[in-house]
Amino acid sequence: MRVRSFLCLVVLLLLPVQVAAAQEKSDAADRRTELEQVLRQRYRVATIGPGLLGLRGKAGTIRQAGGVVEVRRTGLYGSLEQSASAAMNIRGELVEVVRGRKDLALAAGEQFYVHSVYVGEDVITLGLVTTRLVPTPRGTGRLWAAVNFFLPPDKIANLDGNAIFGVLDQWLLPEGQRPATAAAPAPAPAVVPVAAPPPAFSAAELKSGMTREEVLSLLGAAQREVSYGPRTWMTYAGMVVVLESGKLVAVDRSGQPPAKVTVRSEPDGADVYLGESFVGSTPATLELPAGTYKVSVRLPGFKDWQRDVQVLGGSELTLRARLDK
Repeated sequence: MRVRSFLCLVVLLLLPVQVAAAQEKSDAADRRTELEQVLRQRYRVATIGPGLLGLRGKAGTIRQAGGVVEVRRTGLYGSLEQSASAAMNIRGELVEVVRGRKDLALAAGEQFYVHSVYVGEDVITLGLVTTRLVPTPRGTGRLWAAVNFFLPPDKIANLDGNAIFGVLDQWLLPEGQRPATAAAPAPAPAVVPVAAPPPAFSAAELKSGMTREEVLSLLGAAQREVSYGPRTWMTYAGMVVVLESGKLVAVDRSGQPPAKVTVRSEPDGADVYLGESFVGSTPATLELPAGTYKVSVRLPGFKDWQRDVQVLGGSELTLRARLDK
């Protein structure tokens, strides 16, 4: 009888501790959920297909383009296969590829959509897919990657935005934002170099045949980058670098600004294509160099809408596609 009474007393004494621990665990989970929501809003997460009941596009299709982030440092890889995305762990200055294919080392300036966000007790994971089709030794396609940022658990638990963004922004910076100021300037990553950097050039040495990576090495990340079929326009202050199949073919120094083309549809949520390249879902706003484009709006169950559109530099144009069944 005394033993039973003693056990009951122990249970009564431990119960508040267990309840407090459970509550603390629940609060920590709530804070991680809150941080995940903040990150999803910050990166404007893209939607990857298929759509409802699998009827709108195959797996890996970009259903809704999101915000753009730019790679700021070397040491990361991409894979042509979504199911074998290159996954990297970042701990301080150490970068380790832990799984997936390493189809291409990512150059600084490469642009990605963030398609998924996960927040754990000591890690933040961002799923990435390139905004453009990228040529690699294995073929051309979008590159997929997952980056695991390991952080002190208290920084995540306390929602320490300055510390968190100070780490993330060293590697992946949202377009149009300045890096967080709380973190000290990032030194070069302490990993074995994945590839020798391209040779340095001066501005006067832009030459026909240069690769995109060589242009980035010379001029840095472009203010904006648009691809249409095999052609890519990289816009810098005072000039536009034109690539054909990944090689420099012309430099336009006229300083003509891009046009802003807004595409709307009835109903919303249709795919927008330039030629055969998917560029977003309606409503979509595109920034395009001056030229003539074939714009298509497609939605399963409706007839395709298509127009040949000529845009002038600096102009603003709205296309309204009424889709018929």
